[in-house]
Amino acid sequence: MVKLLESTKNNKPFVVAYFLLVYGLSHALVDASCAFLVMGAIDVQHDMWLYIIFYNALAFGLQMPLGLLLDNYCYPKIATILGLVFIIGAYIFFITPMAAVILAGLGNALFHVGGGKIALTIDSKKAIYPAIFVAPGGIGLALGIYLSVTHIVFNILLFPILLVLMIGLLLITKVPTLSEAKVSKQAVNYILLIILFLVLSISIRSLIGLTISFPWKSNPYLLILLTASIAFGKVFGGILADRFGWIKTGLSGLLLAAPLLAFGATYPIFGLVGIFVFNFTMPITLVAISNALPGRAGFAFGITTLALFMGAIPTYTHSIGWITQEWVVFIFVLLAAVFLYLGLSTFLNKKVDVIEKD
Repeated sequence: MVKLLESTKNNKPFVVAYFLLVYGLSHALVDASCAFLVMGAIDVQHDMWLYIIFYNALAFGLQMPLGLLLDNYCYPKIATILGLVFIIGAYIFFITPMAAVILAGLGNALFHVGGGKIALTIDSKKAIYPAIFVAPGGIGLALGIYLSVTHIVFNILLFPILLVLMIGLLLITKVPTLSEAKVSKQAVNYILLIILFLVLSISIRSLIGLTISFPWKSNPYLLILLTASIAFGKVFGGILADRFGWIKTGLSGLLLAAPLLAFGATYPIFGLVGIFVFNFTMPITLVAISNALPGRAGFAFGITTLALFMGAIPTYTHSIGWITQEWVVFIFVLLAAVFLYLGLSTFLNKKVDVIEKD
């Protein structure tokens, strides 16, 4: 059996809902701002992909060490606000591409790990809270990319102004009472194995999610539906996981997604349903790793983002066309399901006693 920390603090539902609304909107704005900066605002001409790779390495790779620092000193709200400040600084220095990318990557990492730590520790057993925090990021990312590639004319000061306003809103937004935890017994022999299985599942999903082809997404209305399916898939995954359990929800999503994405992605209805259920597992792996590392929610959040980046690395090469083949996609999604099951079942079958942190 697994004995997890019960949320002993009395968080009012309104406080939690308002926090998730503000931080979810902030997440969308952060990702939109960074995507537009890197792909549209800075002038790097033929070196665009190098800057994108460097930005992603910073934004995803820095979250693990920053999360570890945050777990030790525990100022997540300050980290989120500081992240927005760095992104504003990136826009100030946009005429110096390298400086802008470094500031944007650092700012993005700080915001994500700060907000992620709060969302994970409102209630350590709930998948819905991190799901709601993370989901709007994909919408913001899609918006930022759309603005950069369509060359829509608007004042480049728009994003910095919105970020300043968002800082003001974050300052007055109350953070819910957090329920940190720590291991009471050293029954943690399987933690590395659990994390390894879950990281493999995340990395495979990242690779497939980035390489799978939806030829119909050139239609702007279907592209909007695709983006919404990804975001709502994460939210519904969190809801269903809290109601029916991590393994049932996660495996059901991936097993249903495997044939839909492998053999039906060229058809909008199958592709939309497939990507919707494919994203059920995002909050599950996030909250599972966080529970495997009690008291280290920031570090756990960073592990998942590093796993996403690891899965994305092959997409930066030109030799991965074989991954998009139907049977390869099918097998890879099934592999993600296998690793997910191994990680979750190992965690749920090992005794890990967790008590409230002083």
